[in-house]
Amino acid sequence: MVQHMKWWGWGEVQIAFTHEDKPGLAPFVLSELGINLNKPALPQASFESLAVPPSLLPADLKATLNGIFGYENVCDDRLARVVHAYGKSLRDLVRIRRGDLGRVPDVVVFPGTEQDVTALVTLALQHNAVLIPFGGGSNIAGSLEAPRDETRMVISVDLGRMRHVISIDAAAQLARVEAGVLGPDLEAQLSAQGWTLGHFPDSFNHSTLGGWIATRSSGMQSDKYGDIADITRAVRVATPNGLLSTPAVPSSSTGPSVREMILGSEGRLGIITEASVQVHRVPDKRIIRA
Repeated sequence: MVQHMKWWGWGEVQIAFTHEDKPGLAPFVLSELGINLNKPALPQASFESLAVPPSLLPADLKATLNGIFGYENVCDDRLARVVHAYGKSLRDLVRIRRGDLGRVPDVVVFPGTEQDVTALVTLALQHNAVLIPFGGGSNIAGSLEAPRDETRMVISVDLGRMRHVISIDAAAQLARVEAGVLGPDLEAQLSAQGWTLGHFPDSFNHSTLGGWIATRSSGMQSDKYGDIADITRAVRVATPNGLLSTPAVPSSSTGPSVREMILGSEGRLGIITEASVQVHRVPDKRIIRA
């Protein structure tokens, strides 16, 4: 299984922010905002107290999913479904801490290959189900939510198992990469071969290549190599009409650009399975100014 952030907030479960080791912070917040950080906080609600709606996944379809993807890659327990029900905007965090879960996915499926994803799209069409692609779960635009009144079955497609750099073309400076790789993992795989993608959005630790493409990601450190739209050369997308693959060309005089349609599409047109991205040799020296 793929480990995700806390169900109620940002970051991993074992990591927390505290002001006790920052002696100037509490007085500053008190003087500027009138908020006393030393006042005991309200206790965090327990997960067991959440009223999680029951899954609508039929037993026969669950058996089919288990047969295709394996029992360990099909999950309909309460925690997995809640974690995949929303993103990490302020609205999302306030909502989840209030216990307002909205339309929770009925099952989470973890495909391991592009073939798995295309098979899942076909299965969803046969059962009139909703598919919602899920990368790192850091989305802030509401794109992980199904409408509250959605009556069809909702399947969250977690791409976390698809996290490998497939190949690197040194001459073209292009890397073929699976869409579910998290930022730190991607840079580690590229760095081991002397390359870097050079894309570091604020959500870098908890977001994926496919998520960056689907949201047309920018970031604080995009001024050197560009936004993800500048870096992405080609995409492969599982759509209801089959697998869409664009060529990895640096530029084209024809249009409209299918690649541009996928960039920023937020999962509406299909599930991004792979991308060819521009990479660069790791510089001899890096200096961070701010």
